Amino acid sequence: MKKVSIISLLFTTLLLTACQQNKEVSSMSASTKISQETTVASTEHSTAATEMSTSKSSVSTTSSNQQMTMESNSSSVRENQAVNVLWSKAKAQQLNTFMASWGETMKQSYKEYGPGNNVNLYGLQLPDTVLANTNGWQATVNNVPITLTWSENGEAASYALVAVYSDAETQASLAKHVYFFTIDAGVPKVLVTSQNQGNPDNYLYFKETENQQLKDGFTEIVGNI
Repeated sequence: MKKVSIISLLFTTLLLTACQQNKEVSSMSASTKISQETTVASTEHSTAATEMSTSKSSVSTTSSNQQMTMESNSSSVRENQAVNVLWSKAKAQQLNTFMASWGETMKQSYKEYGPGNNVNLYGLQLPDTVLANTNGWQATVNNVPITLTWSENGEAASYALVAVYSDAETQASLAKHVYFFTIDAGVPKVLVTSQNQGNPDNYLYFKETENQQLKDGFTEIVGNI
């Protein structure tokens, strides 16, 4: 009977010991699992943060590149806009308007002429006669022969003739004016002649106009962008 009690006591002790060990193992397993989950969560958070940082950096770089491209394009547009064409159809129209107004202030009426549409100045057909040196006629400025070339853009090797205006059809016989609007190496020059007779050299004598309003008006139009 005594042996049975001792055996029962030993069995109970062993059982309690086994239960305690199982609890410790379970506790260690749970702790390990929590630690692993914490590590995984931390890793995932770090990865997400890295991805967000990379994405922000990429967006920032893209935005910066787009801004640089836009600024470059804007600069190119400004540079193209800043380039001044010496003469154009728009400027020709501005001159036409200006000459109508200026003619009124001078109590004169001016018409526009050009190649193939000449004004008759005492028998000379201008501008064709001096553009082609017909019959040996030579345009001069202050008695110095010049080369006149009709130009649509204001550029030529010498004097670029861009417009011709005259009051010859409305003025009295000895008061006719012919104005040649020229650009010489980028410089606007308004040449005028009222020549009413020939000469041994067949020179058509021009000089720069002394009318400051006319000079300033043409210069301003040429300088417009």
